[in-house]
Amino acid sequence: GRRTDEVNVLLEENFKAIDGIFNDLVAKTGLPLQQVSHAYHKARGRIHSAFNHWNTYGHYLKVNRKQELRRLGNIEVADAAQITPAIRAECYKAFRAAFLDSWQEILETFEQVEVRSVGPQTVSQRTQEFSK
Repeated sequence: GRRTDEVNVLLEENFKAIDGIFNDLVAKTGLPLQQVSHAYHKARGRIHSAFNHWNTYGHYLKVNRKQELRRLGNIEVADAAQITPAIRAECYKAFRAAFLDSWQEILETFEQVEVRSVGPQTVSQRTQEFSK
């Protein structure tokens, strides 16, 4: 049902307190607000991330091509000029199997490092980089 005005006031007051705590953590850690919030929700098992591990793995595969193709153990694939969607899917499966408990964290960390190392970009620059 509809929340009462009293409940809305209480929520707003406490949301301000939560904002203060998060902003304090940002100042003390030097981490971006999104990363602090993500860490909190992940630690509490309440993460609802729109993070797309498949897309990040595609970039990870591009950067670590030889290593990831070697994981398949197929020399013919390792020498392939083009990575097909089927090969990418096999590589992704092998990557997840190799890092059962940490593959998501590896990809999320990879993405964070990549974003920070590139620096500020326009939407057009990001689109061009994504298309590479």
